[in-house]
Amino acid sequence: MLAFLDGKLVSGGTEAVVLIGDGLGLDVQLSAFSAEQLPVPGESVHLWTHLAVREDHWSLYGFISKDERAMFRLLITVSGIGPKVAMGILSKAPAAELAQHLRAGDEKALTRFPGVGKKSAARLVVELGQRVPELAESGLGSGGGPEKGTNGGLAEALSVLSAMGMGPGPAEQALLRARQNDPGVVEDLEKWVRAALRVI
Repeated sequence: MLAFLDGKLVSGGTEAVVLIGDGLGLDVQLSAFSAEQLPVPGESVHLWTHLAVREDHWSLYGFISKDERAMFRLLITVSGIGPKVAMGILSKAPAAELAQHLRAGDEKALTRFPGVGKKSAARLVVELGQRVPELAESGLGSGGGPEKGTNGGLAEALSVLSAMGMGPGPAEQALLRARQNDPGVVEDLEKWVRAALRVI
């Protein structure tokens, strides 16, 4: 159901509006991380989506990468973590960085995210810490584009930027921006890293 949408961006930000088809505009909620990577209004945009349905309200959430959506869907399986809290968490760190905290069982780091207290952090580690590695091979932390890029490619590029002294969060953001500007760049590690450095 509504796996993704392609349309023209009418307005950006964390509450974006995307025009699809003839005269149909959709309100889409995005994390700050994804909102920063949106094109300028008037240009085409591709978003992976998740539709949250309640009795009194439907909300459409959008993500620049499949990885971010995968992490979002993991987060909302944890008791006490609803869509708004999950989006708040993803606004503060990219999926790969959050996955690192979960795998490491770093509850202290998790409590720094909005809406996550000590009990919630403990639940996140217990319920998701062992599930994140299982998803790593299927895309989590890879950037998650629809066709371009692989886990190994992103991991290798992240390692190069890490060796240059860049943190995992900023490194992933730069790589994703570079890939958005030129999807084909992911096929050449050196070009991808250079492109990432140019968009910092």
